[in-house]
Amino acid sequence: MKAAYWHGHKDIRIREVPEPETTPGTVKIRVAWAGICGTDRHEYTGPNFIPTTKPHRLTGRTAPLVMGHEYTGEVVEAAPDVRGWAPGTRVTASGTLCCGECPACVDKKRPNVCEKLGFTGVSTDGAFADYVVVPAYQLYEVPEGLDLRTTVLAEPLACGQHAVNLLGGVAGERVLINGSGIIGLSAFLACRVGGARDVTVAGWGAEKRSYVERQGGRYIDVSTDEGAKRLAGQRADVAFECVGLEGTLRSAIDALVPTGKLMVMGVFAQEPHFPMNFFQEGERTLYTSQAYNEEIGEVLRQMAEGRYADLESLITAEIGLDDLVGKGFEELERNAAKHAKVIIRLSGKR
Repeated sequence: MKAAYWHGHKDIRIREVPEPETTPGTVKIRVAWAGICGTDRHEYTGPNFIPTTKPHRLTGRTAPLVMGHEYTGEVVEAAPDVRGWAPGTRVTASGTLCCGECPACVDKKRPNVCEKLGFTGVSTDGAFADYVVVPAYQLYEVPEGLDLRTTVLAEPLACGQHAVNLLGGVAGERVLINGSGIIGLSAFLACRVGGARDVTVAGWGAEKRSYVERQGGRYIDVSTDEGAKRLAGQRADVAFECVGLEGTLRSAIDALVPTGKLMVMGVFAQEPHFPMNFFQEGERTLYTSQAYNEEIGEVLRQMAEGRYADLESLITAEIGLDDLVGKGFEELERNAAKHAKVIIRLSGKR
């Protein structure tokens, strides 16, 4: 089979390798479609989280390894000790790997903050390949009627849904979202589905304006002077930071009314300054969010109910595995603002 191995900084190699075999507790999937995540982009120019010298604390793996954790496909076979996953079952999956033993996993029921947390495609082999073997606990059956191509978006959409769930909902709230990449758009859609009364997305460039406005939101292009002024005048009950930059954090904070809530989803390369007095004086609240727990299942149900409109428009490019570097990662390096989600066609099963 073909697989895309990360070897180091901007060093991804498409290799012919034997198909992986199941081990206890795992299922083998024939990959239909895979999505390039922001994490994948950061690793392409990294390393950031892929272990290169010290083995990962949960998986014991180091590079090289196969990238990719957003995918859909069909079950090929399950290990003898696994029940409920018949060959041909259409699936998508969580990307999180957990120990199942620490307090976060056992007591809190929040494996997304496991003490030994890992991710498919970062801590072990992932889905930028014809086949992937993953723990059975990661899998979700794709409901009848959903297309495997667009369902590859369920994993990133679950990030936005998890953030909204942590906030206790956003019904009736005025919301500002800083960032128009797929994580910002996932937060936007979760807020729309969750009944927010007004949602504004602030992004760099005008490429996402049409989609946001078609879904009933407002859009501010902060690359223009006029847009920057509009952003400075925003007031919000809830503000999301989905970029991971000091400036976008600051403008999200500045928009918060007293008792407002800040949700940080962006990952920061450098620790930002945090205005604690501003939060205390207005009894504002800071929330943070990492990945998801069971929200992929929640999103799949919402998708099956038709609560997400025009997801196809979020897929801004489709490429083959052989084009992963040139038309995938390098294209995203050049034109990140243009894209929401670049997907990779593997089997292409719909």
